[in-house]
Amino acid sequence: MTNKFILQVLCPDQSGLIAAFTQGIAQTGANILDLTQHTARDINMFFLRAFIECESEAIPKIKEHFSSMEKEKSMHWSLHNAKHKTKLALFGSTTNHCVYELLLSHKDGMLPCEWTCLISNHTVLEPIARAFDLPFFLVPSDIPKPEQEKRFNEILHASKTEGMVLARYMQILSEEFTETWKHRIINIHHGFLPAFKGAKPYHQAWAKGVKIIGATAHFATADLDQGPIIWQSVQQVADTGSIKQFIQIGKEVEKRTLLYALKLWLEHRVFLCGDRTFVL
Repeated sequence: MTNKFILQVLCPDQSGLIAAFTQGIAQTGANILDLTQHTARDINMFFLRAFIECESEAIPKIKEHFSSMEKEKSMHWSLHNAKHKTKLALFGSTTNHCVYELLLSHKDGMLPCEWTCLISNHTVLEPIARAFDLPFFLVPSDIPKPEQEKRFNEILHASKTEGMVLARYMQILSEEFTETWKHRIINIHHGFLPAFKGAKPYHQAWAKGVKIIGATAHFATADLDQGPIIWQSVQQVADTGSIKQFIQIGKEVEKRTLLYALKLWLEHRVFLCGDRTFVL
């Protein structure tokens, strides 16, 4: 039976890497359908993503080949089944534009994932969850943070969730929770931070006469909006625009940025080297 896998490799740059990897794959009988590689010379690191087609019996051979090189090459590697649908939980508060964008895109087949549930600190999004046949869980934000996150973990583990997306979920997560789910929580925020902190960032931006509206999708950490960046987008705005128009443009930028960042992560195109990301 033919299978398709995605191989990710990260290691210090050294001569002969591509040959060692591709020859090893070929010797197992696998076929490379697509390969992207990059060397970050400033940190002397090598990144490789390969899309592989192979018979079932080749899989153990591929794993054995790369395992044998781990110590010698100081290498981190992973092999992902391309057919696997990552189980994700959706978190939201009261705004629905990012929630709708992700659910509709998934329905259209644009995201290789499976939504397990929608979790919120308000009931506003419950009708959306029902419309998409998603279990809805209300976890109010007025209960102590440890109790909130204990409930999150109960829901996530019961549904076998592998990661989560904060689609404008307006609550800070603890260090313990973000460490437990490290690099498996994707968040979106407007690109004005840290210049326009606090309430009504678009109102602040409009008052300052900004010329660009942006958004950043990143991995969530306990340090608010400081996690490794996955993707960013911007949109030019006119000085003649109103606050209402700024908000609408901002929503559009947030939607497309979050959707694209999630797609990159699900396709295993995001590499992490410390707090720095590389997208292949």
